[in-house]
Parts: sequence; structure tokens; C-alpha cells
Amino acid sequence: MVLVALAGALLGVLAGGGGYLLTRHDDGGKPSGAATLPGAPTATAPGSASGTPSTPPPTATASPSPTPTTPTPTPTPTGLHLNRVQDPNGFTLLVPDGWQRVEKNNSTFYQTADEHSLIQVFAMGDRSPYEEASGTDATLAGDPKTYPGYRRIRLERTADGAAELEYAYDNVRTGTARRAVDRVVVGPNGTAYAIIVAGPEGDWPTLIQGLRDAELAGFCFAAQCPAGTG
Repeated sequence: MVLVALAGALLGVLAGGGGYLLTRHDDGGKPSGAATLPGAPTATAPGSASGTPSTPPPTATASPSPTPTTPTPTPTPTGLHLNRVQDPNGFTLLVPDGWQRVEKNNSTFYQTADEHSLIQVFAMGDRSPYEEASGTDATLAGDPKTYPGYRRIRLERTADGAAELEYAYDNVRTGTARRAVDRVVVGPNGTAYAIIVAGPEGDWPTLIQGLRDAELAGFCFAAQCPAGTG
């Protein structure tokens, strides 16, 4: 199930729409909506983590194990071993070796042990992907205490009807800049979903950008995955 080799720790974050920021990176508050798709197995959320900037976040607990599937050829970043897994919440994605699955605030995270690098998936709302991504941009820019030094790198619609918000901010936890790409798509139930990949800005463009590119090719909802991959 291994697709390529892991060269160092990454840092993390990814989200869409105003609700994205509120659930994102373990630095914000709550997300909007639940990440479980209709008909998908229901994973038990271990409880709230992160909380608001003024309240110490509760401890997150590892959630149900995802199901590994047979790997298929996909673009992969140099230096990473990626495994295709079926998440209990109804989607399939590529996950680097050693990353842990955790549920917090209705978001599903796959992250490094130090939580510096991550992939995050969560349900947002029923607005268009671009509207959700724009809402996230506005929310992040309006919260300098939690996201100091926030800067939008790009916000755009994509040819397939999705939207992407790429941004960076100063991670108060590590004292370094964090960079993320938040891709917002429409799930099979009509709800917008955020798929975020994030890590230290110093890991761009090689590692984190490579992981983001792999997710674009490897992520799919259970009802939409090609035969044999979801």
C-alpha cells in the first residue's frame, strides 16, 4: 500500500468557507456541519478538541481505524509513502505512513504525531464552493489573534466546479509560518466539503505541495470513487 518514500515531518491545515476556519488546524473553534456522508458508517467522535483561543482545548482521542485498500497508481510527492485508505466517514484518500487519524469538532484529521502537518476533511454548508472558500478567507482575515499575519495567496474557482483558497499565517505554537491549501468541493449529498492539506511554509513546494497534488488525484467520496478504489 506504499506508493512512495517519507522525507521528514510536515505541518498541517486545509479548509473551506467560513465554517472551515472555525474547525481548522486545531487553532480555531468549531466547524459547521458533520463530516459523515449519508449511508456511510458512523464514526464516534472522541470529543471536542481545540476550542476557542480563550479556552484550553480538550484532549483529542484517536478515532476508529480506517480501512486500507489496494493501492493504485497515483501522482505522489517525492519522499512520501502514501497508502490509500477508506475512511469510516465515507471517503477515500491517500495518507502518509505513520500519520494518525483523529476526529475533532466534526472534522476528520490525518496528522503527524506533533500535529504540525495534516490532512483535514469536514462538511461545511450548502453554499457554493467559492462562497464557502470566500467565507473562510474573510473569517481568517478577521481573526488576527488566532491567525496572526494571515495572508491570502490565492482564491479561485477551478475548472471542475470546486474552489481553492491558499493562504499562510504565523503559527503561534511553533513560531513559524504555516501554509495551507483549502479545496472546497460538493459531496454526493449536495453539501460543500473542505479538504485541507497544510504544513510549515518551509516545506513548500516540494513536500506539502506534492501531498496536496496527490490528494487531488486520490481523494473521492464513497459514492463517486472509481471501481476498486473506494
